[in-house]
Amino acid sequence: MLKLYDIYQAIQSWAIPLWIGSIQEARQLQAEPRKRNPELTRASILKAATAEFARYGFDGGRVDRIVSRAGCNTRMLYHYFGDKQALYVEVLEAVYRQIRHLEQKLDLAGTAPREALINLTRFTWSHFRAQRVFIDITRNENLARGKHIKRSKAIAEMSSPLIAQLRDTLERGRAEGAFRHAVDPLQLYISIVALCSHHLNNVHTLSATFQTDLKAPEWLEARLQHVEAVVLRTVGAVEDEAPADRD
Repeated sequence: MLKLYDIYQAIQSWAIPLWIGSIQEARQLQAEPRKRNPELTRASILKAATAEFARYGFDGGRVDRIVSRAGCNTRMLYHYFGDKQALYVEVLEAVYRQIRHLEQKLDLAGTAPREALINLTRFTWSHFRAQRVFIDITRNENLARGKHIKRSKAIAEMSSPLIAQLRDTLERGRAEGAFRHAVDPLQLYISIVALCSHHLNNVHTLSATFQTDLKAPEWLEARLQHVEAVVLRTVGAVEDEAPADRD
């Protein structure tokens, strides 16, 4: 069976406008290099789609802007990803895969409980500040009531190990006398996420409401210290241990 690309090559000399329905798209296809790096093209589309969906969400995201940013055409996008929704789900999986991968590098299981908890808190804080795309995409997906993330089994699967490792950290802390309180690991992680992201999601309204610049370095430093203190108090960390020094 002939592939779509073979058909395209056979008719491009006389019937491109009729096949694709627009002169503009025809010119784009004619200008396309004969040879492409499939992995590079796919990665370029995914990168462009990440920026697009972070800014506009799924409904507002436009395929024409994605392919323009990626330097390819609509046909290539559908070839690699199938459709817009499948592309969007891959974007979701990619941003979650990144944070889950970096969390695994923290090696919670091989770190003393108190230090492990502080490291996780500081990493989450730093990642959200440095990777606003994660905050923006998840915010947009929540506005869509999680309609699309439910289609991904991978996101739930890649997130389970973190909660298991956090549970182990909390249990070790209790056994060693470092933590006095029994805390549900999922509840604690969601609290850490909330403490590290709420001021980012609402920076403009909170700054205006309380006449305080929530982007100021000194305010952010004080906020991080507060977040760490809240997390440690939640688990009942022993008070005579000093928090680990920040780099």
